[in-house]
Amino acid sequence: MANFAERLDLALTKRGFTGAQLASALTEAGIPITRAYVSQLRTGKQTNPTLQVLRALASCLQVSVGWLVGDDHLESGAVEDLQLRAAALGLSASGLSESSLAVLRGVVELARKAEGLPGEPEPTPDIPDAATPLSEPQCRALGKRLHGLRLAVELSVEQVESALGKGAAAIPAIEEGRIAPPPITVERLLTVYGVTSPPIREYVLALARGEREAAWYDAQSIPVWLAATYALEQRATLIRSYHNQFVPPLLQTEDYARAAVTVTGPATLGQATVEEALALVLARQEALSRESGIVVWAIIDESVLARSIVGPHVQLRQLETLMDQAKRPNVSLHVVPLEDPAYVPRTGPFTLWRFAEAFESDIACAHGIERDELITDAAAVEVYHQAFTKLSVTTTTREETVEVLNFHCERLSRSLGK
Repeated sequence: MANFAERLDLALTKRGFTGAQLASALTEAGIPITRAYVSQLRTGKQTNPTLQVLRALASCLQVSVGWLVGDDHLESGAVEDLQLRAAALGLSASGLSESSLAVLRGVVELARKAEGLPGEPEPTPDIPDAATPLSEPQCRALGKRLHGLRLAVELSVEQVESALGKGAAAIPAIEEGRIAPPPITVERLLTVYGVTSPPIREYVLALARGEREAAWYDAQSIPVWLAATYALEQRATLIRSYHNQFVPPLLQTEDYARAAVTVTGPATLGQATVEEALALVLARQEALSRESGIVVWAIIDESVLARSIVGPHVQLRQLETLMDQAKRPNVSLHVVPLEDPAYVPRTGPFTLWRFAEAFESDIACAHGIERDELITDAAAVEVYHQAFTKLSVTTTTREETVEVLNFHCERLSRSLGK
């Protein structure tokens, strides 16, 4: 089994990069590393690159992060740790005599047999072919997104070309979707455009690397920060959310969603009209309804159930829908009681995403007044996790949630004379 250092060395060799060239390319793309650091990674002397560095390395070498860390051989979350420990064991054998090495090989062989592994380690896997050319829809979506980012920072084509170096990239052809820029060029463009948030950079780069097809949220009318949150939502396997103002968008009926967009304003979703903003909410729901493996764990304040932003008939239909949603096996809905709550976090609504990839950490999202803030710092994300955990143990159980919803349904029904 090839470890990270071996795979990095193989990728550098096959792609024709020197360590100095790789360090220079990543530094220009906004990920400053030195030639010495690349050399240490390549030889296994450094074993803890950040996820940002891993992604940049994978982007430049046109391989996936999964291939680079070797998770095509292991499914547990300890992929990198096990591989790097094995690499460290190999390094520690350096300088031993031939007789000592023979003894060590014998011990390793016995251990492999005990764990049911092949007698000889698997050969280093071939490096994947360089990324295939992007499809026409991918090129168009990427070009429009880069065009929008350039306009947002009010840079001319000439200014961008000057920043990159004359001849480094044909900006008009890229923005028109006529050519697909190398991922490392996209890295550099994102840096020039001031895009520093790792999730937003990764959202654009995943398209540039051809790792995903162009999606509905790649439309130029959707702000890049919002598109990045939608992309994260689509990839998540577990979505935890807390809402203290409205029913969570993923659980809203169409009429309730229209009212919620009207109250907050369509501009909060980067749209000019209520109907355009509503279309985004419905698209999110439709996309997630096709992904049966996604688990939604939602906590709402009971004031959400009592607050009427629509007529009583629509509100009643929303509550009935929540009762149906609460009974679904992949939805866990809980309520913070109005009376004597045990814990209420000092925050607005927020969401936490968890992903299937072993190397990818959870991401938090604080839903702000004008836009969402994507949070990747481990310590900051942990604060949101702790808040959600406290909420989880002090809110209603699944059965109690149905009782609370039923209570409010009956209250509304009485007001309607039913």
